[in-house]
Amino acid sequence: MKKSFLSVLSIFVFSSIVYADVSIKSESLQEKTINKQTTWVKAAKVIPGTKIRYVNTINNNGNETAQNLVVTNPVPKHMLYIGESAKCSGVCSITYSLDGKIFDVPTKLFVTENGKKRAAKATEYKAIRWVVQALDAKQSSSVQFDTILE
Repeated sequence: MKKSFLSVLSIFVFSSIVYADVSIKSESLQEKTINKQTTWVKAAKVIPGTKIRYVNTINNNGNETAQNLVVTNPVPKHMLYIGESAKCSGVCSITYSLDGKIFDVPTKLFVTENGKKRAAKATEYKAIRWVVQALDAKQSSSVQFDTILE
């Protein structure tokens, strides 16, 4: 069964510089294999099992360095986060959330199942947060993560 794919992302970017001129562009790409070469193309119609990459490009259009940029992405409904796929192109910290509200590193995320506490699985993450330490004036950076359609 084919599903029409629409990327709906809630992305929040905050900067510690009040006058920073920062913008963000988001795109979703799907993995395609053509002639035994794997490539990423704009996501359109996908079927269950398709790998989707979400990429957020952050641009500092201002004349000052923007610091501590926070980018928060929910994992879209019907998508499962692929463990260790969250990355950034610069220096950043990455945390995850099981509820979209409280973020921490994977070793500190737990769920209770059948009355027993266990480490959360990457597929249970509901949101990802990056804190980009600094983005120089007139420069860009990106953050990304991969999912799979259930």
